[in-house]
Amino acid sequence: MKERVFQVIRWAGTVLAFFNALMFFAMRPCWSGISSTLGYKGGSNTFLYFLPVFICVLLFVELLADLILKKIFKKNWLQIMFLAISLVFFAAIMVIIALGAIDYMRFVWPKFWVAVGVLAVLIALYLLLFVYPKTVLKDNKWFKFGTIGVASAVAVGLLVNFTVNWFVIKPVVYAVEDKYQIVFSTNAESTGWVEIGGKKYYDLYNGTAKTFTKIHKVEVPMSVLDEAKQYTVHSQKTIYAGPFGGFLGRDISEKVSFRPVDSSDGIQYLSFSDVHMNDARTFETASHAGNYDFLFLLGDIISDVETFDDANFNNQVAYGITKGQMPVVYARGNHDVKGRYSQELHKFVGAKGERFYYNFYFKDVYGLVLDLGEDHDDDWWEYYGTANFEEYRQEQIAFLKDEIAKEDYEAYPYRVVASHIPIPFVNYRHNYENTKKEMTALLNQMDFHMSVCGHQHQLMIFEPGLVTPETSPLTYNSSYKKGTYNGYLTDFNFPTFMVSKPGLTFGDPTNLSGAKSHIGLYVNVDLAGKKETCYYLNSRGEKVDTMNMFFDKAYGQQIVIDLTTKKFA
Repeated sequence: MKERVFQVIRWAGTVLAFFNALMFFAMRPCWSGISSTLGYKGGSNTFLYFLPVFICVLLFVELLADLILKKIFKKNWLQIMFLAISLVFFAAIMVIIALGAIDYMRFVWPKFWVAVGVLAVLIALYLLLFVYPKTVLKDNKWFKFGTIGVASAVAVGLLVNFTVNWFVIKPVVYAVEDKYQIVFSTNAESTGWVEIGGKKYYDLYNGTAKTFTKIHKVEVPMSVLDEAKQYTVHSQKTIYAGPFGGFLGRDISEKVSFRPVDSSDGIQYLSFSDVHMNDARTFETASHAGNYDFLFLLGDIISDVETFDDANFNNQVAYGITKGQMPVVYARGNHDVKGRYSQELHKFVGAKGERFYYNFYFKDVYGLVLDLGEDHDDDWWEYYGTANFEEYRQEQIAFLKDEIAKEDYEAYPYRVVASHIPIPFVNYRHNYENTKKEMTALLNQMDFHMSVCGHQHQLMIFEPGLVTPETSPLTYNSSYKKGTYNGYLTDFNFPTFMVSKPGLTFGDPTNLSGAKSHIGLYVNVDLAGKKETCYYLNSRGEKVDTMNMFFDKAYGQQIVIDLTTKKFA
């Protein structure tokens, strides 16, 4: 009995040591957060920066010591000691997860299971080389035939490419300038095209249909789709594409009805930001929104763009809300610049080439999308010398000046600007504040009626003229919070609504993980009455009571703004 207990202790310690080493290695997306939590903020002292690496090495050393020393000495006290060490490391990992890594477990678990898979292959090779020759299986013909049969089936499947083609995420219609970019994805590498009114629009690469891609973006004129009010997406799997011939699979298709923006009864739109993978709650909120003409996705819909599926998650959310039946306007978030697939993101969402700033035109609506990039200055330590966003922001300054010179916006009775990071709000770090001031001055000239943004995971309402510009620090509304905030507002003249909060209420402290609601913003523009009505909506379908965070003013559940004077009722 005693021997059996210590055998259990031995195996428990070893399994836990494997789990700790593989899990912490998989938690690489959280390592910089661990360093930051421990106090590293950049500089020459890099001990804290590399501490997670040292811990990871230590965990693998502990694992090897567990395997080797237990095998050599077989002492009971050694079994207990290694189990105790493994339990301490396991507890530390659980604390790290509870303190914030839980929001990134979507990215950690795949890395963990890949590591487990690699380990399983190594164990299988070990068994094949050192154990199998000494077992009765080496003489078992059924085991041999079965193994050869499975291996042959897998090999043939890989060679012949038996993958079935279907639409993984059905079409999303992004608005960029005066065109729609219809984006859809397939299970297999395939061609893609869109048919509208008998005319085909192809997903091309310089004259050739793209054949080695699972993500398709087809550009069509807005006027054509607005008039037709329906489109059909098509795809054919690429079975073989050779230099002088090839084979394509059957044509799969999906017909979709489309509703262009109709301003005859005003303009209605819905906005979401900082979903951070909580798509289910976002869908619940959208289901309560009633009728609207278009959707804003304002960035950080996912937390890290590490894989193809991560990049495609924006489309999963966009399609889940719109079903491809209305336009979507996309603004890139600061989390959307992180990860292996972040530099491929323009292929998955609305973008002007590889750029995420552009204008768009709907009936009676002129819009701008701006992209401030990361939320720290370029020399921030987490970017390890790779950031050069200031030059990118200066491109947008030039873009705004060009838009002002063109004067196109003057023909539209309603104007809206979208960005992930709020332009009028200079946060406590005062990152690129001069750029925000310059952008604000240019946007002021264009007389925007609304700015929608996210990023802060709050519901902030910035009312023009309410708080003296560049007052530092800002004073909190005492009904919300006591004290001051070491930031300020630029001298803006356009109402700005931040929509980026999980939870049910204005002051709900809910974390991202396990949030019971995600709040959206609904705007109804009455062009005839020269006013817009705005309210925040939670996943229960309730309007959210709001206040100005930096001024002693309560807004209640609904805000009415005069389009001419921009005064809040």
